[in-house]
Amino acid sequence: MIEISNIKTPQNLALAYTRLLTNTESTYKNYFRSVYATYGMANAKNLKNLSAKLKSGYIPEQAYKVYAPKTNGLSRMYTLMSIDDQIVYQAFANKLADQMQLDSIRARYKKTVFGNLYNGKGKEFFYQNWESAYKAYTGAIIKSYQAGNEYIASFDLTACYDSINHNLLKDILTRFRFSSACATDLIRLLEAWCSPSSKYVLGVGIPQGPQASGIIAEAVLSEYDKFIEEKQKLYNFSYFRYVDDIKILAKDKETVLWILCLLDQKSKELGLFPQASKVSVHKVVNILDEVKQISKPLFDDDIEESMKSAEAACRLSELIRSSSKDTTSIKRYLQYLEPCAKNNKLAIRFLQKYPETLASFVYYIQRYPRKLPASIVSLIRDLCVDKTKQYYAGMLLRVSVFNLSKSVMAEFGKMANNLLKRNNKERFIYDPLYKEQLYILLILGGKYTVKTYVKRIGNESNWWIRQQLISDLTMYGAPNEIVSALINQSITNPNPDESLVASMSVVLKQNIFRLPPRAKISGIAQEALKSAGIINRSKYSSSQINRYLEIITEEKWSFPWKKLLGDKHDVIERFAFAACCYWKTDITAFVNLWDSIDDQILYILTSTHIELGGYTLGQIGGIENSKKLKNALPCYLDMINTIHKLRLSSFLSHSITHNTGKYTGPIPFKEKKKIANKIKNGMRELENYWKK
Repeated sequence: MIEISNIKTPQNLALAYTRLLTNTESTYKNYFRSVYATYGMANAKNLKNLSAKLKSGYIPEQAYKVYAPKTNGLSRMYTLMSIDDQIVYQAFANKLADQMQLDSIRARYKKTVFGNLYNGKGKEFFYQNWESAYKAYTGAIIKSYQAGNEYIASFDLTACYDSINHNLLKDILTRFRFSSACATDLIRLLEAWCSPSSKYVLGVGIPQGPQASGIIAEAVLSEYDKFIEEKQKLYNFSYFRYVDDIKILAKDKETVLWILCLLDQKSKELGLFPQASKVSVHKVVNILDEVKQISKPLFDDDIEESMKSAEAACRLSELIRSSSKDTTSIKRYLQYLEPCAKNNKLAIRFLQKYPETLASFVYYIQRYPRKLPASIVSLIRDLCVDKTKQYYAGMLLRVSVFNLSKSVMAEFGKMANNLLKRNNKERFIYDPLYKEQLYILLILGGKYTVKTYVKRIGNESNWWIRQQLISDLTMYGAPNEIVSALINQSITNPNPDESLVASMSVVLKQNIFRLPPRAKISGIAQEALKSAGIINRSKYSSSQINRYLEIITEEKWSFPWKKLLGDKHDVIERFAFAACCYWKTDITAFVNLWDSIDDQILYILTSTHIELGGYTLGQIGGIENSKKLKNALPCYLDMINTIHKLRLSSFLSHSITHNTGKYTGPIPFKEKKKIANKIKNGMRELENYWKK
């Protein structure tokens, strides 16, 4: 029997935290990367405190909603939850997933069930690879058709996650051996996270966004699987389910219609609702048209990189002329479209016609090689003042706010001021990301005093907006006095996310910041600052850089850092600490921080070892072909060059990689092993050289 005591164990909470970090779906994670990294500054202590909260009666934080556009003009709602809430939710999901494996559910994997496939007990990744599962799904449909099942039906549910009834879910949880008290605890949390305000308790829905919801939904949707297995003993048909997308195939139309009728009845029994517009029955003409072949190549292998943009533009033009519904291909072609004046009109047309391509359009803007042109600025301006397009405006501002000209920034600052003032009267701004970006425009393009900015942001009730502002303003170089004032305000806040992000900002900007009295700093922030060595530390204490290196390289180190780095030690140590925190959560941020560490250490090294040649701070690219360094420290130079090239290929540095002309993006997680080896070999060589 699963009790709350099983949920709150240190092992289960640690696994839940790890599974948040390894979640392969980036859309939701992007809202919390700074929080995930900072939580890891003292994750053992944080998880211990969280376990104690679960024992005494856990009270969740307020959750906030983000509304992403769908094809039909409506929206998909994401639920932004605090870091503690996400870990707790994942901890419940861990135990449910383990219990579901004891049932017959795993036997259905890649035979009849293909979505949200659990990876197994104790595994770091919660789900199996979705691409492999989706290929198996399309392959199974094709195989069934080839076996003579020429009639097909699609059966999809309307707002599946939003419609799951809590009473039904509680009953299903007890069938998976959750105690009544433990199931009730989870339902209580779901009611808090899913209700739009404290005024209403809806009794339905699970949060969209967290990966934990996938397994909760599978527990409910498995009722369809059991129901169908009984019917397959009576009728000859095939059944395949990818989350709430169901395909039925049979040799005759009558059988397909009858199974659809039975599925409709079962849906009403479960309190779920089929999408009438997506339910269809027909004879297959071309089976490949019935499935999305995600492995299908976009271009012939012999097309040069420089030609792919022109080819993509040509094919996109054809798709828009034919009013194609193949949004999968549209999104993929948009990834290759070169951002330029010629293609802006085409990209904007696709965004207006296909709202679900927003992520691809955001990527298009993110790669723009210069200040944004008038056509795109005009689009963003129109979206900002349209109440119904707040998610669009927030996403586009997030990647363009630092690519606007000074005059446009000043104009947008005034616009943001008017919109935020209007919000005080009408309360029409409901999207957190949009509102956060308006605050950034206000600060970077406005004219108020620091006191005014801090007061206005301090009056903001949404904790997610406050913590994200601190993270963004710290990263993108807002005036130090504003960042310092916001940190001072947030580091004392009991909300874990807000005070954690403030702690990371202290680590990165300690030279411009004075901590408030320790008694006023929140408990979770104190643990983070202790771990960083900023509080409770003597100036004679040993360096922590060796410990950070051990986490990255999985080897012991005994480098006398304080002696060798001198008065620059504390700055480099803080950057090493921050980099270490990002090591598990964001390789792109890690590489950018480590490149800065290389810059500082290289300057000190060449200053004390003149035989290596001179070096100017900030000119790390200039030593790529240094013969003196290559002869004395080939592995160390290789590490520096590798890290620097990776940084230049990341979107945190440039929109285009100058050497290749290719567009930048996030650094793939698969680079992590190579980076670790380069750092291990390079720093070990440096250690031996510096100790001579």
